[in-house]
Amino acid sequence: MTPGILAAVRAELMQEDAENGEGQPAPAQPQMPLGIVIARILVVTSMSFAAAAGIFFLVGGLWLLALGSIAATAIFLGLMFVIERGAESSAGHS
Repeated sequence: MTPGILAAVRAELMQEDAENGEGQPAPAQPQMPLGIVIARILVVTSMSFAAAAGIFFLVGGLWLLALGSIAATAIFLGLMFVIERGAESSAGHS
């Protein structure tokens, strides 16, 4: 192929990319508020500790403590859904 043909093909491909929106930078995503980030970290950490304690208490035969830890795990799981819903609504309104 000659250089002229290659240049024409290259120009045509670049024009198709521009028409398809390729090669353009992606729009910037809004930053998550610091409070939501900290809340996510705390809830996930607390939930994992409560679940681990529940498993240890079950293995040790301490049924009431295990039940309390499992209940705490469920509460933290619910909090995680509430925080995520709040994060989605705050991201949608910004």
